[in-house]
Amino acid sequence: MTKNKDKILCFLIGAVIGAVFFIIMFGADIISPSNTHWIFAQHDDVTQHHVGWVFFRRSDWTFPIGLIDGISANEKVSCMFTDSLPLFAVFFKLLSPILPENFQYFGLWGVICYALNGGFGAVLLSRIKSDLVFTSIGSVFYSAFWPTLLRITHHNALGAIWLILAAMILTLDHEKKYKHSFTPVILWTALCVTAALIHLYFIPMIYCVMLGYMILLVFKDKKLKKAVITFISSTLFTVCAIWVIGGFYGSGSYSDGGFGVYSANFNAFFNSMGHAKYTRQLDSFSGQYEGFGYLGIGMLILCFLAVILIINRVSSKEGGFIKNTAAILKNRKIEVIAFAIVFAAGFLWAASNTITINKDVSFTIPLPYFVISKLGIFRSSGRIIWLPCLMSMTLTLWVCTKLNKKALLVSMIIAVMLQLGDMQNYYDDLRKGDERLSQYVTPLSGEKWDDLTEGAEEIVFLPLPPDYKSKMKLYFDFAELAVNKHMKLSSFYLARVDYSVLDAYADEKYNDLKNGRGRQDLLYVFFNSEDVPKNVRGLEVYELDEYTVARVKK
Repeated sequence: MTKNKDKILCFLIGAVIGAVFFIIMFGADIISPSNTHWIFAQHDDVTQHHVGWVFFRRSDWTFPIGLIDGISANEKVSCMFTDSLPLFAVFFKLLSPILPENFQYFGLWGVICYALNGGFGAVLLSRIKSDLVFTSIGSVFYSAFWPTLLRITHHNALGAIWLILAAMILTLDHEKKYKHSFTPVILWTALCVTAALIHLYFIPMIYCVMLGYMILLVFKDKKLKKAVITFISSTLFTVCAIWVIGGFYGSGSYSDGGFGVYSANFNAFFNSMGHAKYTRQLDSFSGQYEGFGYLGIGMLILCFLAVILIINRVSSKEGGFIKNTAAILKNRKIEVIAFAIVFAAGFLWAASNTITINKDVSFTIPLPYFVISKLGIFRSSGRIIWLPCLMSMTLTLWVCTKLNKKALLVSMIIAVMLQLGDMQNYYDDLRKGDERLSQYVTPLSGEKWDDLTEGAEEIVFLPLPPDYKSKMKLYFDFAELAVNKHMKLSSFYLARVDYSVLDAYADEKYNDLKNGRGRQDLLYVFFNSEDVPKNVRGLEVYELDEYTVARVKK
């Protein structure tokens, strides 16, 4: 594919395949901007993301531009920490005056992601083999990437594996001659900034790939200056983007506990965790759902085929397997080293310092508290397994291109059919989920709630326990009420928050209430009914829909 038209066609076919796959799996209804029913019915991460968007949309413009007001005591918090897709949140807030009141973009984001996953997957494969049939069929493996499949409708921002694919394309293009020499620097910088405005977890994955790119630049292309400029530019502008969106605003900690818990098991490539039709669930630890990296039965068969193909081709040459392998490694030493370093960095980071195989902890690498706390910034390290997954898939497809054209076509078609068939059980689970979601009724609704919330401007949760984030159902129920009634929230489920600020705010409101200084414009929600203050004049307490709430009346 040398013509621009062929390159565009390659991308478009992959994008169409990705978008069609999305609609088949998740339906077209969730794409509708006015359909927020599925979001609140999920009672999941996507609910948090949408609530963050609604509050961000209602907040006044400030600098940093991504700050949300009215969702975390008196503090503003960045929409980055509600995972509200800052890239879309800022764009659609600019359009807010012409948008309907009830508006969501997470379904739209999902279909765009799948289109880009398929499109960039096809472009990546075009760097391996310039054949439209090969790139089109192969793009299915990126569109139907298992880890992404489990993120959509839950944690949509993490569906953007096209960011990793774009980094891999730039790396393979390290020798490409551009019209302007600084073009690769701009592309890497734009990619990193975009990743920061989508989800921070893509940053370490992209930088791992960039490490391989810089190894190739320095040791093969002899362009140390270009490598340094690429790194500095990407880092500087990424930090600026995070600052502009409010990522450094506030007093909350960037680190959180859990590093080593939300990791990847060494069986990640083979463990379907019960979602697949053709493979059984392997043992793993409870938090390792974050390290879900199942390749799918079709891709696993291709991996097996690729191994046989390598052994056969290398062994059949004069000199034997070991000698020929050594010669290949010598001829491609820099490329092999770059690949191995990037793969190892991604896999070991995903595995964390606690190495696990099935239900066995093989060993734990002791690390200083300072290091653990910094690694805790990306505590769900298991997600980084997606990079080794994509590298393994791409390497496998490259090896398979050594087959003759007919054998390659047949093996690819069979593998794709098995890959998609393996998803039947998950597809059935999604349809059962659709039935459940269709029966969802807004919990805190009706005449009683209308009367109770009349004149209330804020929902205050009292007293605030240290484990308040575990009260997901309560927070999502009252967040939906706050969205519908245009009320503020004293606290909410956020990725980064300063508990001491929230606790002090809750204590202040609780003490005021106990001392007869409660406010009439607040709706008080109690985690436990026994915490309701006794003998407070004007305080009317209600038990509604399993919740204990109160208002101060004259």
